[in-house]
Amino acid sequence: MKKGKVFGKAQITVAVMLLALGGAIWLNTKYLPSETKYLGEASYVSNTTDGEAVETAAKPQKTESDYFETAKKERETIKKEIAEEVEELLDSKSLTDEDKAKALAKVEKLAANIEKENNIETLLKAKGFEKVLAVIGDSGISIVVKSEGLTSVQTLQIQDIVTSETEIVLNNIKIIPVTK
Repeated sequence: MKKGKVFGKAQITVAVMLLALGGAIWLNTKYLPSETKYLGEASYVSNTTDGEAVETAAKPQKTESDYFETAKKERETIKKEIAEEVEELLDSKSLTDEDKAKALAKVEKLAANIEKENNIETLLKAKGFEKVLAVIGDSGISIVVKSEGLTSVQTLQIQDIVTSETEIVLNNIKIIPVTK
């Protein structure tokens, strides 16, 4: 390297790349709406005012019968069947104490999930959602809400309640609007 030479080809290349990166960031912040709070959140161009419904990617599903009543009845039936099976298992003399402990642990997890589902449904009804069904699975949670279309504020309310009541991450929360 020669003495007195301050900038070489490598330094000039790095400086140009940094300027390009800075320009890209500036353009991104200039043309990105200020309402967008989350990376990947959809933005729509319309002339709606605050409080009006904004169409999201989740489209309402049309159903013939009352989906919520049917699903809750089915859930109650399944709970009763599981309780009967567990009672039979625990009364069985062929099971070891270890097997009984495992069965009780599964029952406790199921009971905790049922409690979380009920808490989420109650809190969402308190937020103004008329009919709600929460279903916790192994990989995440599905929230079925009676709605003609959810606003981004409503979606954030649902996500906030679910994350506060469970340890489920946002990627594993499915929100399904239903019209009937």
